Amino acid sequence: MKRFLDATVGRWLRHFFFVLVRTYYALFYNVSCANKHLLQNAPGTLILATHVSRHDGPLITSILYTTTRIRPTVHWDEYHNWAQWFPLYVAGAIPMSSPKSWPPEQRQERKAQTLAKIHNLLENDCAVLLFPAGKVRRQPEEIIAPYLSGVHEILRANPDTPVMLLRTDGLGTYQRKIYDGFWSFIGVKNGRRHVAMDLRPIHDLDPQSDLETFNKKLEALLNTEIA
Repeated sequence: MKRFLDATVGRWLRHFFFVLVRTYYALFYNVSCANKHLLQNAPGTLILATHVSRHDGPLITSILYTTTRIRPTVHWDEYHNWAQWFPLYVAGAIPMSSPKSWPPEQRQERKAQTLAKIHNLLENDCAVLLFPAGKVRRQPEEIIAPYLSGVHEILRANPDTPVMLLRTDGLGTYQRKIYDGFWSFIGVKNGRRHVAMDLRPIHDLDPQSDLETFNKKLEALLNTEIA
């Protein structure tokens, strides 16, 4: 029954939210996304994205919506926030992490359940969006904390998973601000902010390396500037 509702009512609701979100970004942002067509020939892709703004999740999901369905990952407290739980549920978002107040064994069990769900989605040809840094950056560069092991564990369990790197420029606090003249007819100096997104396959992440080496390599890839 749940699968039927997701394919019927859920599909219509997702499209409704898509229209709302895309309209908003079309009005206030001038967004381009290079190579998004590559997702059409790469089912079950793990998308690793920079996290430059709180807009990242809805923006990426809406921009890639017509290419393939994206299952975004979100922090557990954002997922269970009453103000945004429903749209996240309809979008099929995956809550990550768990309250630090939980006992270690309960947190480990929750982590295992989350990783199992991600593996199941990837095996069923769904694209999963994950932010390796875990939170919006508070500095110019992306920093992956040494203890964050989600990406490493996902790829170590299934090294053949297609992986793509998604970098966003022009949206974050520490990124360049360029505007067009979209709103100039009503006297607004700054029009839509230009945002560039770049999606590229990556093949040089070695999940057999130790976690520290793996995270350093991924961190370097995330901080490579968009050409």
